[in-house]
Amino acid sequence: MNEKTFPGSAHTIQAEFLISSFRLDKNGLSPVGTPSFAEWVECGQYLNAVEKSVQFWIGDWLLYGEKHFGKVRYDTAILETGLDYQTLRDYKWVASRVPPPERRETLSFHHHKEVADLPIEKRSELLTQAQKEAWPLLKLKQVKFLLSQVRPPFAKKVVPGFHLGDCTTLLTTLPDASIDLLLTDPPYGIAYESEHREVNPFAKIENDVLEETLTVLDTALSVCEKKLKLNSHIYIFTSWKTYPVILPLVAKYFTVSDLLVWEKNNWTSGDLDANFGQIHELILFAQKGQKPLNGKSSSNLLAFSRVPENGRNHPTEKPLPLLEFLIEKSSNVGDMVCDPFAGVASTCVAAKNKGRQFLGIEIAEQWYQYGVHRLTAHS
Repeated sequence: MNEKTFPGSAHTIQAEFLISSFRLDKNGLSPVGTPSFAEWVECGQYLNAVEKSVQFWIGDWLLYGEKHFGKVRYDTAILETGLDYQTLRDYKWVASRVPPPERRETLSFHHHKEVADLPIEKRSELLTQAQKEAWPLLKLKQVKFLLSQVRPPFAKKVVPGFHLGDCTTLLTTLPDASIDLLLTDPPYGIAYESEHREVNPFAKIENDVLEETLTVLDTALSVCEKKLKLNSHIYIFTSWKTYPVILPLVAKYFTVSDLLVWEKNNWTSGDLDANFGQIHELILFAQKGQKPLNGKSSSNLLAFSRVPENGRNHPTEKPLPLLEFLIEKSSNVGDMVCDPFAGVASTCVAAKNKGRQFLGIEIAEQWYQYGVHRLTAHS
């Protein structure tokens, strides 16, 4: 085994390993001599074990750093691992949700990640069954999805606050004409991924396939139409890629008044040689009835810096100043602001900052837990 200092690291580490007559180094795998069939199989078993473990190793490493050295310094972790910020956060979250005693040796990291947002009893049950029956990842996804479709016969009445659950169920328990403003950032229907696709990104956003987005959004808007007061405003974040099909969906229930352009003041990364840098997102502005905007006249170009990557709790998190601006333009102190796709509770925090009541609903426990932490920190 040779030793070498890799670029970007201040430490001398092993540059190659010899496993069952195969040499593994940074550039690949090569035989040493003429490995036997048994050695070839043994090397494959080793590679399989490493593939199943490396994400957990990194997650546990980050958890140790957080526990012993305070808040994780992601700039240091990025330098030492070569992974991006969002991927490191994802590894740490899964490792924290599924500690070593709960991990199943025969299942991949991605199996564990798929159920990491579930309560411990349900998570353990699914992992045990997946291990016992040797489920591929797709089978686990299907079973989890089917279980999520099972609804209790009676939904508990939802009250103002931040809630974990399915908005299409919880919203139905609200009194009609009880919401003053609908401000939400639903899945865009573009199967969002991190800009760094060569590594495992943030967990995929729920219902972010276009067909799922349209179905869920249609159901949610049909309920919200009854729950919104007459003469109230609606803001729905969307993407230029899908707003042509989102627009008529919103127009089924409300009067679409404008398409606002949020200028993010810096562009996203991507193929900037073959395309223009993306510096904006779109916001559909609609009304139930007709209501004047508060304050001075404003243009439909809104310039607010996006949340920095190293300060983001959610891959599509929206900046509080932008949300607070929209809330102030379309509601008054004490009004009820609703966000059925609340993510990490950004709309709830913004409403709280501006003296409004809020009702936020998030279906994924990972984002819900982050949101609870944010709201507690802002209390």
